[in-house]
Amino acid sequence: MTALRRAVVLCRPDTSSREIHCLATRYALEVVYSVLTDTESSKLAAMIAAQHIIEHNAEVLMIPHLTTMVANDRQWRPVIALAEVIAADGRIHRQGGQQDR
Repeated sequence: MTALRRAVVLCRPDTSSREIHCLATRYALEVVYSVLTDTESSKLAAMIAAQHIIEHNAEVLMIPHLTTMVANDRQWRPVIALAEVIAADGRIHRQGGQQDR
């Protein structure tokens, strides 16, 4: 059996737990912390994500409400350097921001 990777979830209050569960199962993740935020600020959301990745020793950040287009946002580059990002439409790898669907 493969060990589950530790994941922090950054989601909106209206994100369904089923959606989180499906993504966690698909990518073999153990959700160690969930952050509910409705901020529209990309910079603030990235700062919140980075803080919780570090505090919870997570390998993965799951963001069910964002797409892989976040890889093009400079605010998210430091976060992608810290952890693999799982977005609504796929995975953003830490090495060069490649996508895998």
